[in-house]
Amino acid sequence: MSTAETPRARRVFHHSAGAVVIEEGKCLLIRRGSEWAFPKGHLEREESPAVAACREVKEETGIEVELQASIGQTRYEFKSHNGTRNRKLVDWFLARRLSGEIEHEPIFAEARFVPMDEALGLLTHDADRALLQRAIGASERPAPEGGPPPAEG
Repeated sequence: MSTAETPRARRVFHHSAGAVVIEEGKCLLIRRGSEWAFPKGHLEREESPAVAACREVKEETGIEVELQASIGQTRYEFKSHNGTRNRKLVDWFLARRLSGEIEHEPIFAEARFVPMDEALGLLTHDADRALLQRAIGASERPAPEGGPPPAEG
């Protein structure tokens, strides 16, 4: 098949949300294979990013959180094993643990609270290290008037 006859790769857009959960100078990380990251996942139909972030942290780690601030977005692209080109937008929040003990989903090798300096070394992606720096900065500022972002959908 010539290049002109090659079908265009399928493209898919994903909208996700996640949280950097900080507690006593540590942050919550999850590991899948050799990749360390923060809990995140897809928004369900008609779900707000804030609600999705709380749900995903609970599903992936067993921890129930309260959002404290929006800390920005990340965007990236990746190719699936079937050749699909994926674009992902992730809304990120700073959060604190309300309740629960770590009980990670089976797809993850582990989930744990890690000292910040260790987390900076463990995180796989530069964007996640930058996100942690933003979360640290946001956690050191007083909460804005009106409190954290709404968690309703």
